Amino acid sequence: MSQDSRFVIVTPMKNEGPFILEWVAHNLALGVDEIAIYSNDCTDGSDALLDRLDAMGKVRHFDNSSPKPGPQRRAYRRFMKSDLAGDDDWIIPIDADEFINVKTGDNTLRALTDAVPQARTLSMTWRLFGNAGVQGYKDDFLTDQFRMAAPEMQRRPPQAWGLKTMFHRRLWGHIGVHRPKRPTVESFADTHWVNGSGQPMPERYWEGSWRSGPDSVGYDLVQLNHYALKSCESYLVKKARGRAHHGGDSLGLEYWQKMNHNRVEDRTIDAIRPRKAAIYEELLSDPELRRLHEACCDTHRNMIATLRSAPEFGKLMDSLLATGTEATG
Repeated sequence: MSQDSRFVIVTPMKNEGPFILEWVAHNLALGVDEIAIYSNDCTDGSDALLDRLDAMGKVRHFDNSSPKPGPQRRAYRRFMKSDLAGDDDWIIPIDADEFINVKTGDNTLRALTDAVPQARTLSMTWRLFGNAGVQGYKDDFLTDQFRMAAPEMQRRPPQAWGLKTMFHRRLWGHIGVHRPKRPTVESFADTHWVNGSGQPMPERYWEGSWRSGPDSVGYDLVQLNHYALKSCESYLVKKARGRAHHGGDSLGLEYWQKMNHNRVEDRTIDAIRPRKAAIYEELLSDPELRRLHEACCDTHRNMIATLRSAPEFGKLMDSLLATGTEATG
């Protein structure tokens, strides 16, 4: 793997204010070179916080608001038309509730690609992390609060083995939600596609598929920690926002039970915690950024209080508390 290849994250984002700084610090600790964030229709102060991070040179922030539907696909199209990534750079499309967990070398993305120098396309399989019995919102690291997950070999629900895929720009013409599309090469072999254990991906991925299977799942080198739920209280805010990239999808007790897996403790992501914490504190040493972060947290708390007093959300909260850390699937 050429040391000249850069790591460039692209993500759409809406109303993730309280969680942005941890996510940015985590990615910087992984050795990411560029973080391109396309925010849309934010009402919680996220856009102001992202603007400050942009001014500090930590991210590139773009307003992606539009009356047209499809903010995620719009963000990906805009990114691919930009010059933010070169032909041999790694493009990494992930969301704000997804944390890359590298398990090799010094736990950086460079260590990951050095471990599989032949790779030019690399899929990371989700590990679903449940709410771990956490009821109330706290301004603490998500990776500290939520350590309970689905087992590696749990195949259901389908999301348990969902994947996200990083790739060299020159090989693909389009970013799909879970994997790149429109190959610019002639054969599957030319994609040099491996899984999270560094093993070759089956050729069926040339045509499609958004999740791992028994013949393609692999967690040895990297996994993608997916914190889709967080605390019971924060889940109310997520429901009020709606699924940022899935218009019309309802978030309620059914989705919670589908995604709330707390059967195995997994602390492997702690390997980069010291680096991440140092970067996080450095970010907060900027007074304006700290003020904006605290404002986002206060807005989140106020929204929780408002939602809990509304009949529909109050009923959902009672149901969430009643389920504890149980999980289906």
